Amino acid sequence: MKESLLILAAALAMVSCGGNAQQKAATAGTQQTTAAAPDMHNAETSLDYLGVYKGTLPAADCPGIETTLTLAPDGSYALHLKYIDRDSEFDEKGAFTVKENLLTLTPSEGGQPQYYKVEENRLRRLDAEKQPVTGALADNYTLQKTTE
Repeated sequence: MKESLLILAAALAMVSCGGNAQQKAATAGTQQTTAAAPDMHNAETSLDYLGVYKGTLPAADCPGIETTLTLAPDGSYALHLKYIDRDSEFDEKGAFTVKENLLTLTPSEGGQPQYYKVEENRLRRLDAEKQPVTGALADNYTLQKTTE
């Protein structure tokens, strides 16, 4: 008996909530049914992710890596890395793609791709499995958009 009552209550809840997905509008004596549009906002369609990003990313053997990443309108990128307290600088170029909120950097000379999560005016570095870096320094794995 309780099982039947529970099933009936669940069915009534689903029917009563389902009416919000469609709205009926009367126009000039006719009725139109319009469905609610799904939210299609993501970094690819909503954020202005092109431009220059800068930050100091953590490093295991020096105080950090000054990083400058430029995303160009033609789908190319330029990455400049300068190791603090060392005489080491590296430049990398390649192509990038953005799918939803995932930015993928693919080096033109081969090597492993790098991943970033696109956020409002910043990029958050992800690990090789496309997951956010965790731990005490997790907040330091971001690059801020500049006005350059």
